[in-house]
Amino acid sequence: MNPPSEGDDSAGVESSENPEADTVSRQRVVRGGTFAALGSFSSQAIALVGFIILARLAPPSTFGAYAAASILTGASLLFSEAGMQAAVIQRQDRVEEAASTAFTANVVGGFALAALAAALAPLIGLFFHSGEIGIAAAALAGTIPLNAASIVPGAILARRVSFRFAFIGLFESLAYVTAAIAGLASGLGLWGLVAATYAAAAARTATVLVVSGWRPSFDLVSWQMWRSLSRYGRPVVLSSLFDEAGRAGSTAVVGRLLNTSALGQFRSAQRLVLQPNTAIIYGSAYVLLPAFSRIWQDEKRFHDSILRALRTLMLMIFPVSLVFIPLGRPFATVLLGKPWSGAGPIMMAMAGLGIASALGSISAETFKATGRTDLLPRFHALGAVIPIALMFALRDFGAPGMGMAISLGMLFVAGYAIRILARITSIPLGVILAQVRPAAASGFLMTAGVFVLDRSLVHAGQSQGAAGASLLAIDLLGAVLLYLGSLFLLSRQSALELKEVAKLLVGRAERSASTVVG
Repeated sequence: MNPPSEGDDSAGVESSENPEADTVSRQRVVRGGTFAALGSFSSQAIALVGFIILARLAPPSTFGAYAAASILTGASLLFSEAGMQAAVIQRQDRVEEAASTAFTANVVGGFALAALAAALAPLIGLFFHSGEIGIAAAALAGTIPLNAASIVPGAILARRVSFRFAFIGLFESLAYVTAAIAGLASGLGLWGLVAATYAAAAARTATVLVVSGWRPSFDLVSWQMWRSLSRYGRPVVLSSLFDEAGRAGSTAVVGRLLNTSALGQFRSAQRLVLQPNTAIIYGSAYVLLPAFSRIWQDEKRFHDSILRALRTLMLMIFPVSLVFIPLGRPFATVLLGKPWSGAGPIMMAMAGLGIASALGSISAETFKATGRTDLLPRFHALGAVIPIALMFALRDFGAPGMGMAISLGMLFVAGYAIRILARITSIPLGVILAQVRPAAASGFLMTAGVFVLDRSLVHAGQSQGAAGASLLAIDLLGAVLLYLGSLFLLSRQSALELKEVAKLLVGRAERSASTVVG
């Protein structure tokens, strides 16, 4: 491996063992976070446009069958990852040895778990009463080792807070959308989505290997290092397993109690609600763990950083999440078409999911940075159990009731996580909640205003095609103006802070883009 050049984003992980090189400057954090956010926005935008096209090419039942077939792959990938990604990012010494060991463990575990997932696939088919779903589940098992190979190189990029990480999701989304459109347009149905999953996994792994420039040194692989990484990563993977169990459990409940068509509507609604939120959360989470890991022992700086991250994230997440309450139905009918109208009420019911995810993300990254990974399984276990319990309680309300169960359950779990965050950081709970209050109040005022606007004047959901899209755009413009106006009236400081964040991100993106082009 060629020696890294000083100050280059592509610098190897060996530089992490130099305390001066290991200090992530604020400039690099902002740059990396900006590009991570822009890359996530771009990939989510591609995925959204792609899904709108895909929804016109296949019925909800096809997407429901795919959700059922992929129920094992997420959990299997978690076991192959075994918490190594967070362990490598947080590692402060012998980083090259840790990365090489983690890469080897991930790939070997990926192949083993792929074989196990293929062996269990017939049970998935029996559970959903579909032989095709069982065969597809076996076919998808091959994506596990392919994805496992991308984990450690991605962690290396995250350690550097490199802007190059932005390219990964972009190429992954392009590969999936292109392959899925081709497959569904050719009439392959479920198998078109299976092929697209392979295309996305191959694109992700190839891209991360190229942009990271990192290669494992197999002579550094050691059993002792694996044990050290596992001690740190075990609670991380356990918590992720609980998280994945909740996702798989909700898929199983909806698919079994209702049908694959309802499951397709449910999963698609969840995807549409989370996509804009994910772009924001992902951009912030990308820099939080490496940044927090380096400053957590400086109590004042650490506390200020947590509160600033929480305040900024909430100012962006609340309007993006709550807008689905008044506009869930128009989103479904205008963007996806009448066959998908059932997804509208589900999106309305899931509006709290993005807020819960953002609160949980900040809490989780704080726990990882401080080495308190033992706290992660607690609230992720609640995240697996409570929403599913509520789904059974609300089953009579159909798929919208299932969506409400997920939203309410995850909000409860997020509240629990914030209480733990307050306890381990010694930040008063009232101070933490004060960071959320302006965004929450302005978001709910926006929600009420947009509801009145759409139901009384615009009626976006009653039109199709270009007319419906234009009316929906009017609703969204009204949402932006109502939110910013409410925020300015309730908390002028928060409005100015949001403006400064926007200027910082745009300015940083322009300067970084000029640097890349040059």
